[in-house]
Amino acid sequence: MTSSLTGKLLAITRKGADAQEFSRLVISEGGESISLPTIDIVPKGLEVIPEFISIMREKKYDYCMFMSSQAVDVLFDLALKVNKVEEIILALNSSIIVAIGPKTKSSLISHGIAVKMMPGEYSSQGIVCLFSKMDNGIIKGKKIIIPRSEKAKEFIRKALSCLDMTVDEFFLYDVKTSGTNTVWEDFVALSKQKKVNAIIFTSASTVQSFFEIMRRLSYDTYSVISNVKAIIAIGPATSEELRKRNIKAFESKEHTIRGTFELAKILLNEKSQY
Repeated sequence: MTSSLTGKLLAITRKGADAQEFSRLVISEGGESISLPTIDIVPKGLEVIPEFISIMREKKYDYCMFMSSQAVDVLFDLALKVNKVEEIILALNSSIIVAIGPKTKSSLISHGIAVKMMPGEYSSQGIVCLFSKMDNGIIKGKKIIIPRSEKAKEFIRKALSCLDMTVDEFFLYDVKTSGTNTVWEDFVALSKQKKVNAIIFTSASTVQSFFEIMRRLSYDTYSVISNVKAIIAIGPATSEELRKRNIKAFESKEHTIRGTFELAKILLNEKSQY
């Protein structure tokens, strides 16, 4: 029996280890994947760890929310380097921990953190919906801290502030565009030959960096991706970033890597009427 992705090639805007989950899923259905190194995570200095512990103790936040597994990984990697993992665990478990989705939740649990809340829709909008459904008397004036990227969008901060919550962001890392390498040359060549069947964009930042890298390489981004059957966005913010560039993307209903994979299977099925 032929697997659903036999003979199909799918590109994802993640590098190496970060693309392994998607690659395994694609291979399991007979396809091949290309990992496009699009962004690099640049952690802040080690001084952010004692600073974070101090602010958690001082302000006694009601909630601490993680918007990505990267934020969890960076926090604990830095804490390990300064031998303050136990202090971080104590600080976090003093608040109600909110995870944006299953991968972030799993990462937190693996570090001994109890996750109490997660939205049904794994996105910023899902987070806002989660808090919006709570009684205003319960959340009004409550304090929430969000350890995250310095380039994070303001949507979640503004939306929760409109719910009369006190919102603090704590910047753990920055995001920069990755350098170019032969993977990109191979990707462009395959795209021009119409051999890339889908591109999965995994964040708004990867959309921005994808276009920047294509500019560096002096390629016409639109002519390259016009040869690709399915452009898939992992969630609303990613879709919006693509729309800004006049690119229509399909968006997975479940805003996870598995969600994008399942959508790709449907879209790349020759009989699909999606």
